[in-house]
Amino acid sequence: MYFPAAFQVLFLALLAAFGWGMNLRLLSRAGVKVRPVLQLAQLPTTHADIDWVDDGLYGNVFRLAAVLSGIASIGWILCAMSRDPAIQTAITLLTYIVIIFVLVVPRRILCYTVRRQFLGLLARIVKPSMTDPVCLADVVMADILTSCARMFADLFLVGCQFGKFIWPKRFGADLSASQGGLSALVQFVRDRHEQDACTSSGMTGMLLVCVPYGFRLRQCINEYLKAAPGSSDARRHMANAIKYASSFPVIALSATQRQVTVDGIMETKYSDWALHAAFGLWVAAVGFNSLYSFYWDVAFDWNLGHSSSGWKLSDLIAPVDDKPPVEMSDTFVESPAEALQDDTFSESTLPSTRRDFPWMLRPCLRFASHKLYYIAMALDFLLRVAWTMKLSSYIQIDTMAYGAFWLNALEIYRRWQWTFLRIEKEAAL
Repeated sequence: MYFPAAFQVLFLALLAAFGWGMNLRLLSRAGVKVRPVLQLAQLPTTHADIDWVDDGLYGNVFRLAAVLSGIASIGWILCAMSRDPAIQTAITLLTYIVIIFVLVVPRRILCYTVRRQFLGLLARIVKPSMTDPVCLADVVMADILTSCARMFADLFLVGCQFGKFIWPKRFGADLSASQGGLSALVQFVRDRHEQDACTSSGMTGMLLVCVPYGFRLRQCINEYLKAAPGSSDARRHMANAIKYASSFPVIALSATQRQVTVDGIMETKYSDWALHAAFGLWVAAVGFNSLYSFYWDVAFDWNLGHSSSGWKLSDLIAPVDDKPPVEMSDTFVESPAEALQDDTFSESTLPSTRRDFPWMLRPCLRFASHKLYYIAMALDFLLRVAWTMKLSSYIQIDTMAYGAFWLNALEIYRRWQWTFLRIEKEAAL
């Protein structure tokens, strides 16, 4: 089946967009006021003309994602119908141009509010500022980008292919064919060079994969600098920064192993020793990053892991003084699915506070179905471990039929689940 990397990236990005719309729909039906939770009111006044969140926001997200999906699907079908690689590349390039135009067109048409939200948040994330406030919306968007990190390297290869199509001479070998008897060899080298062009992102791809983690690291340092020295918030932000910084050794060691085993560099008598050393360091880095990230998801991002004695998992890194209990309503929904069916659920309803809360959860839960939280923790752990397969040079996911695509899709699901409980946790506080 014709399904090149250029369209895999598009459909994965659209899958993430539909997931965000579903997050908003479920949370809205569960009575969560997303606008104050995401702290959108704290954004600079330059964005004050935008109605950041309203009752129909998820509908606008779905509509925009549906329009972009239609454009991507038409381009994909047209490419599949053609057998000419040049025509396929031209159609793919045109598909990207149309999608980008739809996203950035300044006219107040086609979900203008949602598009401005998206582009505005991207601009805030990319801006290298240590003074701007970091809102929860910035954090959520930056974390979503980390789940799409591998797609940045794939986009580089897509752009390389577009460049090869538009300026073919710049991507060809700079060799002259008028060299007498060497002309056949020269032509062979040129053809091989053109075939290998845009097939591996190399060092550039590694740096692009690091970019989303760099954005999130900057946010953590920004919040650390604003926190009171020695406070619990300062320790938490620094510990969070260490979590994102621990991703860089994993990415670098993964790229090193891939270059040694796949690209064939360092073919010396020391290559086996270097590969084993790099693999050992990679295992240590992956183990630390995966387990630490899983712990952070459960203990801090979801605020789970409480005990009846008052101790919680987050106290291992950043213990805080106990806060007085908050009086809350006894009304809550059973599950996200029930939230979709219960149209009478009031947006002003607050979650219940119970002392006999289940093991390793928390006193204040939005949903009464305890299995939801346990399943989420189990899947988060399994999918974080599975994601390392994408980075390992010993498990060649790219050689499997769309193996990289399905792993990326699973990571997007994990991030959807994470986002849902991340916002649920803020609403339950």
